[in-house]
Amino acid sequence: MKLKLGNYSTTPLYNIKAVVQVTDISPSTLRAWERRYDIGAPERSASGYRLYSDRDVAIIRWLKQQVDAGMSISQAVSWYRKLVEEADDVQTVVLPDKNTNILAHRDSPNGVVNMRTSSSNVRSFPSLQKELLEALINFEENSAEHLLTEAFSLYTLEEVGDNLISPVLVEIGEKWHNGQLSITREHYATNYLRQRLVELLRTAGATASGPLVWIGCAPGELHEIGAIMLCIYVRRAGYQVHYLGQDLPYEDLIEEVRLNQPAMILFSASTKETGKNLGELTKRLSDEGPSGLIIGYGGRIFNKAPELRTDVTGVFLGATAQEAVDTTKEILGR
Repeated sequence: MKLKLGNYSTTPLYNIKAVVQVTDISPSTLRAWERRYDIGAPERSASGYRLYSDRDVAIIRWLKQQVDAGMSISQAVSWYRKLVEEADDVQTVVLPDKNTNILAHRDSPNGVVNMRTSSSNVRSFPSLQKELLEALINFEENSAEHLLTEAFSLYTLEEVGDNLISPVLVEIGEKWHNGQLSITREHYATNYLRQRLVELLRTAGATASGPLVWIGCAPGELHEIGAIMLCIYVRRAGYQVHYLGQDLPYEDLIEEVRLNQPAMILFSASTKETGKNLGELTKRLSDEGPSGLIIGYGGRIFNKAPELRTDVTGVFLGATAQEAVDTTKEILGR
């Protein structure tokens, strides 16, 4: 059934428990939608509780219908925003039913990509992962480029990073480690994805306002793709970002932190050795760096061996780059 938003009151009435009951969405999912997409952001009561209006609830239920029909939440939000943009004002917005084909507009490294699609034939990440992996290990660059373009047309950059590029990189590393892939093919595949991420970092643009965040790799760490991806996400979130690169030195870094005083410095490590190096570096930064410096860290090794987190001084940012951005936002605000 089509929904005309003008028919729904904007008076804040319902607490989050009531909204969860009528929409069948978990509180954590609802808060994630609010945080990441600024959708259904409720007003606050005098005592600080979230209060939702009938219109908020209608929009949330409509978005969930699209997700249940097979769309990603980013696609559904993009479609909703397109409908709002095309309307004279929000009162006249009409939300189609879930069976209507959509004109999806997605962020792409080359600008806006328009694709006529329907929720029933959206490609899943496992399908994209399998084809991208095969293309890269077989030196099929054109196929890899087409697959990434398709992925960026369907999903947000952050979703592609966390659910396509990262899993493919892990699989490439596993195949090389198990002797199923030559070092030459591993280098080619990894460097192709690194180059694409560097292009995205450039197109993400830089901001001269907001808290300054430094991002780099632990001493001895040469695997920088996770750090580059985090740079892209944090920059897109609106922060000033300086990328420091691989294998950060101890003494020089501590001195530069004292001189430049970033609000937060984020580190990545992927092996036990570099994880231990990071423990030593963060302890020294905490002892010798400027007061008020916030240290964050993450990387594959801290997901595989969570016990290593106890050796690092700072805040564990999360298991993915997107979780790291969310943690950064919670700490610094934005």
